Parts: sequence; C-alpha cells; structure tokens
Amino acid sequence: MRLVGRSLRDTLADAWERWGRRCAELTAAQWRTATRCDAWDVQSLVAHVCPEATTFDGLVKARVEGLPAVTDAAEMLRIFNQPDGVANTTADRIAAQAVQEASTLSPAAASARFADAADRMRRMPEMARAGETVIRYPVVGSTTLGVVAEVALLEATVHLLDLADAVGGVTPSAAALAAARDLLIAVPDPATAVEALAGRTPAHAVVPTIR
Repeated sequence: MRLVGRSLRDTLADAWERWGRRCAELTAAQWRTATRCDAWDVQSLVAHVCPEATTFDGLVKARVEGLPAVTDAAEMLRIFNQPDGVANTTADRIAAQAVQEASTLSPAAASARFADAADRMRRMPEMARAGETVIRYPVVGSTTLGVVAEVALLEATVHLLDLADAVGGVTPSAAALAAARDLLIAVPDPATAVEALAGRTPAHAVVPTIR
C-alpha cells in the first residue's frame, strides 16, 4: 500500500503524535532503558527520530523546478543502502550524533517537538501534491516531497517498534505498518524477494533490506 497526498500526510502526522504521547508518559527509568538499536537508550532513540522545527522551513526552501532525480522511495533506500551508501558510511556518525543530541533532550521537550511536527505536517499545503513537489536532497540531488515523507514514515514506524520493544505502551497504526511493509519489500530485486518469501532461497538473501 503506497500512501500519497493527504493519506501520507495524515499517517505520518499520526505516527509523530503516537511518539509524542508515549514520550509524555515516559518515566526517568524508561528514558534510560536500553533499546535493541546498538548503543542507543530510549533517550538517544527519541533524539534520532524527533523532528526539528527547522526541517519544515528547509523543505519549503529546498523546492526546485524540473524533474526529480529520484521519484521512488524504494529507489532512494536502495541508493542509501548500497555498500558504499550513506546508510553504511555514516552509520557511526549518526549514532554518535543521536547520543550527543540526547544529552539535552527531555521527555517533555521531545513530546512537544513531536506534537509540533505533527501539527506542521497536517497544515503543510505542499503535502497535497507531494508527489509533484520537487526538492533538493542530499546524495541524490533531487527528489519529491512525497518520497521524503514516505521514508520519514518508514523511519518513524520502524523506530516506534523499537520503542515499543524497549518500554511498551505504543503501537504504529495499521496504515503505517502496511506502508512500511510494502516499502521495505520493494527495496530488493523482485525475483530475489519472491524466492526468499516463498522459501525457495534463504531469507538472508533479502533480509534486512535496509540498515
């Protein structure tokens, strides 16, 4: 299920709202609970996912004319997750950055940032035509606002499952899970994915599809 336009906007906003509500309930002990994401505790995980208010202004200012270099979220993930792609070459730096940013983040502040991001997303007029709104984007040069939002929804959904694994009390929406599933399965070569899912080849031939 590929979400577009208002459906994508509302599902991503809902995902951030779920993050915000759970952050508001976190105890001090839960805030420091280890997660399955390597060295990240809950605080670092939240810091990694929590949107900055400046992100939205940056997306609007990044708008450009012409055709996008990347029009598909699965293609974006394939590029990022190549052996020499940014998902691998910058993984350690991203992990360290999350730990550093977490040092000044509280559950209340994170909750407020998620709520603000959801509100901004719902009021973002560009999302109505996100698939046609072209923006500059690192590594690939240019893509659409819709592709960026699809990848953001995937990240918010996967990491929400990480949060649930660590402290419970939250689940992604059915729409977010379906969108994340379908995007992930679109990343590998179709024949390779079908053979692995049908039990003809080992699952490790496909999984994981992203870092």
